[in-house]
Amino acid sequence: MASSDDAPDLSLRSSSDLKVALVAAACTVGLSLVLRYGLSAEVPLFYRLSPLAPYFAFVFTRGAALSERAWQLLIVAVSLVTLGVFGL
Repeated sequence: MASSDDAPDLSLRSSSDLKVALVAAACTVGLSLVLRYGLSAEVPLFYRLSPLAPYFAFVFTRGAALSERAWQLLIVAVSLVTLGVFGL
């Protein structure tokens, strides 16, 4: 039987993880809804999930080199660029 020390730590580092995750989720859902129903654009799933790319970078680098706010702005910027590319 594995001891409790062997179990992975699945807890959030702090509330910053949760805030960045919420921004990524909101942008992903919002982008999909605006493209599909607001603009009636048929966009592949890969592009609709683009706000998750900076979020995964945040998770895998543990937020290195950027503040929580910078990661959130990066996620929003990726969402807006994707919207601009497919919305025009």
